[in-house]
Amino acid sequence: MEEERIDREEASLGGIVSDLAQDVGNLVRQEIDLARCELAEKAEEAKSGVTRVGAGGGLAFIGALVLAGAAVLGLTFVLQRWMETLPAMAVSALVVGIVLAGVGLVLFRTGTRSLSSDHLVPRRTLDSIKEDARWARRQF
Repeated sequence: MEEERIDREEASLGGIVSDLAQDVGNLVRQEIDLARCELAEKAEEAKSGVTRVGAGGGLAFIGALVLAGAAVLGLTFVLQRWMETLPAMAVSALVVGIVLAGVGLVLFRTGTRSLSSDHLVPRRTLDSIKEDARWARRQF
C-alpha cells in the first residue's frame, strides 16, 4: 500500500515538473513574441522619427539658405538706399525663409524626441518579464 502511494507521489511530482517545464517554455516563447511585436512597433516609430528628422533638417537647411539670400539682398538694398524700405522681393524671401526654418526646426525637434533611447525601450515586454519574475518568486 505504501509503495503505491510513493509511486503516485513520484508520478505526480514528475507530472508537475513536466508541466512546469512546458509552462516555462510557453512563457518564454510568449515573452519573445511580445518583445518581437513591441520592437517592430518601436522600429516603426523610429522610422517616422528619422523621416521627420530628415525632412526637418532639409527644410531648415533650405530656410537657412533663403534667409542668407534675404540677408544679402536686404543688406545690399540698405547700403544702396540708406533709409528706404526693403523691396518686396527681399521681404518675401525673409518671410519664406523664416517660415521654412521654423517648420524645419519643429519637425527636427519632434523627430529627435521620438528617437530618444527612452522612447524606444520595449516597456510592455519589460513590465511583463518583471511581473513573471514577481509571480515566480511568490510561487517558490
